[in-house]
Amino acid sequence: MASQDNKLRIPETLRKVKNIIGIFSAKGGVGKSAISLQTALSLKDKGFKVGLVDADIYGPSQPVMLNAKPGELKLTKEQVIEPLVKEGIKFISMGLISDEKMPVIWRGPMVSGAVMQLLSQTDWGNLDYLIVDTPPGTGDVQLTLLQRIPLTSSVIVTTPQEVSISDCKKGIEMINKLGLPISGLIENMSWFQPDKEGRKYYLFGKDGGKQLAEEYSLDLLGQLPLIELEEDKNLMENELLKIEFSSIADKLEQSVKNLKEKKSDGIPQVNISK
Repeated sequence: MASQDNKLRIPETLRKVKNIIGIFSAKGGVGKSAISLQTALSLKDKGFKVGLVDADIYGPSQPVMLNAKPGELKLTKEQVIEPLVKEGIKFISMGLISDEKMPVIWRGPMVSGAVMQLLSQTDWGNLDYLIVDTPPGTGDVQLTLLQRIPLTSSVIVTTPQEVSISDCKKGIEMINKLGLPISGLIENMSWFQPDKEGRKYYLFGKDGGKQLAEEYSLDLLGQLPLIELEEDKNLMENELLKIEFSSIADKLEQSVKNLKEKKSDGIPQVNISK
C-alpha cells in the first residue's frame, strides 16, 4: 500500500513532525492558501507547534501574505534549509527560492520532486502539525504528492458554485481511491453580508459544499463568508474569521485524535508468554 511505503521513506527532517495535514482543492481560486494559513495560525494560537509548507509551486502566495522575502532564508551547518518563523509558525515556500519575476514552467515529475525536496531538506524540528498548502488540481502532481507525502489526514476546500463542486468531487474520489483519510470539508465564499445585521447574499450559490459533504459523508468543518476588509487590515486580523477558524482547528484536532485512536485499535495485540 502507498501509505505503508510512505512510512518507510519518511525523510529524517520529518521524523519529529507528529501530524502532516494536506489542504487540497481540485480548482484554483477557492481560497485554499488563505485557509491553509489561517488553519496553521489557529492551531498555533491553541498552543501547538506548527509549520506551513507552500507547495503551490505554480502560484505561491504565502510569501505575500506573510511578508516573507527570499533573502531571509539561511542554511544550517548540515546544509538544510532553516525555515522562516512568521506569525509564530515555521514557514517555507518555493516562492522564497525562485525569483518571483520568473514564471515556473515545469513538468509534473519535476514539480512533485521539488515539493518533496522542500519538505525533506527543511529543518522542521519538533512540530505538532505541518500544514501543506498543495497545488490545485487532480493531475499527476497531486497524485504523486498524495502517494509520497506521509499525510496524517487531508482537508478539502471548495466554494458553493457548481463548477467548483464538480471539480472537488474528482479530488475526493482521488483521495478515497488511495485510501487516505479526509478530516472534512471547508466551504469558502459561502455568502457576503455587507452589514453585520443585514441580508446575506449567496453570490456563488447556497450550501453547495454542505451538500457535497453530505454526499460523501464528510464532516463540514466550516462555511466561511466573503469578508470586506477594513482599510490597513488583513484576513488574519478579522475577528469573525478568527472565531470560525478556531472552531475549524478544534474539529481538525479531534479528527486527528480519532484517526490515531482508530489506527491504534486496529493493531493486533500479541501476548508473549514467558
